[in-house]
Amino acid sequence: MASSILATSAIARRLAPLRAATRSSLSRTFSSSSSSYSANSDRAKGSTAGPDRLSLRPSTALTIAIASLLGGYFLGSSHSERWDEMNKNRELPRGEPSGCCSCDDDDDDDDGGGLGATTTTTAAAAAAAGEEAPRFAKARAELVSKLVKIVGRDHVFDGTTEGGGGRSSRFLTGARLGRGRALCIVQPGTVREAVRCLQEIVDAGCVVLPQGSNTGLTGGSVPRNDTPDTRPAVVLSMKRLDAHFPIDDGNRVVCLAGCGISTLASSIKSWFPNRESHSILGSTFLNPTTAAGVALGSGGTYVRKGPARTDRALYCRVSRNKWGENVVTVVNTLGVRGLEDSDFQDHSGEDAVGRLDAYATDVRQGFRRAMGESSTSIHGRAQSSDSNYADAVCRSTKRVSRYNADTTGEDCNRSEGKVVILATVHDTFPVPERNRVFWISFPDLETTLAFRREVCLNNPKDLPISCEYLDRDSVDIIDRSGRISAHLIRYLGMGDIMGFLWDIKVRISTLPFSWAPLLSDKLLYMFNDWVPEAIPKKFMTAGKQWDHHCLVSVGEFGDGTLDRFVGRMNEFVKKRNEKVDVGGKIVSVVEAESPSEIDALNAFRFVAALAFKTYCVGEDIQGISLDYALPLNGGLVPPLPTSAATPVKRMRYSHFGCNVVHEDVAYPLGVDTHKEKMLLKRVVEEQGGKLPAEQ
Repeated sequence: MASSILATSAIARRLAPLRAATRSSLSRTFSSSSSSYSANSDRAKGSTAGPDRLSLRPSTALTIAIASLLGGYFLGSSHSERWDEMNKNRELPRGEPSGCCSCDDDDDDDDGGGLGATTTTTAAAAAAAGEEAPRFAKARAELVSKLVKIVGRDHVFDGTTEGGGGRSSRFLTGARLGRGRALCIVQPGTVREAVRCLQEIVDAGCVVLPQGSNTGLTGGSVPRNDTPDTRPAVVLSMKRLDAHFPIDDGNRVVCLAGCGISTLASSIKSWFPNRESHSILGSTFLNPTTAAGVALGSGGTYVRKGPARTDRALYCRVSRNKWGENVVTVVNTLGVRGLEDSDFQDHSGEDAVGRLDAYATDVRQGFRRAMGESSTSIHGRAQSSDSNYADAVCRSTKRVSRYNADTTGEDCNRSEGKVVILATVHDTFPVPERNRVFWISFPDLETTLAFRREVCLNNPKDLPISCEYLDRDSVDIIDRSGRISAHLIRYLGMGDIMGFLWDIKVRISTLPFSWAPLLSDKLLYMFNDWVPEAIPKKFMTAGKQWDHHCLVSVGEFGDGTLDRFVGRMNEFVKKRNEKVDVGGKIVSVVEAESPSEIDALNAFRFVAALAFKTYCVGEDIQGISLDYALPLNGGLVPPLPTSAATPVKRMRYSHFGCNVVHEDVAYPLGVDTHKEKMLLKRVVEEQGGKLPAEQ
């Protein structure tokens, strides 16, 4: 390990002159890119302005590429020899653009063909699986050929070899953790194909693993082969089912299970410029699916919108009849006129699945059809978003705002693979007429919590668009390890290019080399200080001088919301600052004055988890990541017990409005991180918190 650190230091010293020259070049580039906004003194109209484009001279780009290759070679050589030693008693955080829970999914499944879970943890389950294996042997041997007949040979992949960077690795390796083998991977191209594939899989006694974009944070979206359950798993990848179309004059949208949230956001923006989809920030460049947000829990950036939920869906449930056969039942609560079960006569050969497929095919091929509308049935009147969330989050009670195990509503909500979602209906939301973004810094956490109660959550009508919290450790770690990622998101946007770069990073980490999992983060850490700070100086100065910060976005929706919020904020700041003694710290408010500054602040916040992993790898330490919901009337930092190890860094950032906290804790090598994780989990639960609180 020592030689690894020395090798990294030696490379950095040798490349110091190159670093200075490149940083100067990059600084000029970023300065010229930002200058186009300096003449515009108007306040930002919104956070979706077109991103600046980063342009590098060919010589500079070539220099960085060569330096990266050299750095990778030397780092790889040094790490390869001591890989076992380095990873002894080491746990790395599973860094992604939205830090989340490190607890594994604990799904239930049925013997002989279950949904969702790929494993059970009891000897009884293993014995039952072993007894039933001969019964399903022939069906399993024929399963692959049956699936090929349904979807075509090009959409069935061998899953018996894990890793290696091959065609199947993206289905078998989790974005954060988890890796395993499967009997096969199948990608249905229609809803009907998905139902038929599901029936064949459960008839063969295999475990079904529904998968969207495989961006899950807990490893539940990939097979796990490290438990006594010996039943083979089949990955049912839904990504080809990506069609989506509006209904109700654009107030709602129907999404097949593979529709990505980034794809949906772009479509809604182009179809209805005054409307927007649920998820337009955060990890959108990973393009997780809308169905995954419903099944596993979405992020909580949007205080006004709440988490992704819907009671309007088309999904499959598996049950057993009296003869012990697995029966797939399609449940239809879409509530769309022409797609209700009552719209079809018995034995007519038509059903909602076939008609939805026909509509989706027309959409993909560019044919125009009359826009659909909700029916007047109970399903058509059901919720397609968490419309009660604004009222609930403003109540200062002992309850938490949201958590993963909250299965309120239709079975598709937080189902975690226990049912297979085929399609969902979601609300769209009005785009604010204008918005303002503030970086607010506080002298202590108590004042920060008072701001949340008295200003942000004062009443359900005046909620901000978002309210994100960062502590001092978060600011320091993002600045030390997240500059490159933040600049990439800021200048390239959260679209396909960033998704492509993320895929490259994941593929590198799965290559069959001992040092591959660390390479990308080592390079990101090494070259971090070559580029300028990720946010303008006025924000970074506040970030370094205060310990608690809120990034607040407030919108005007035609009813005076913005002015009322700003009035409450100004009154709060005035009263607090009048009580401060001479020399004491006041509440500081710094406003973003251009779309460029808004983009920079959003990027800074949403690379937090990624930066933490890069920090741990760069510092040769280890870390854990958890997310938990604290009671709405709480929010203080859960105290670590006296028996706990002393962390190197304790990084806390949260969706402040709903009090859902992401906590990344760094420890020296050798610390039992599982023990520390359980200690922290116990403290959170003793304070009335629940975890996990996100996907």
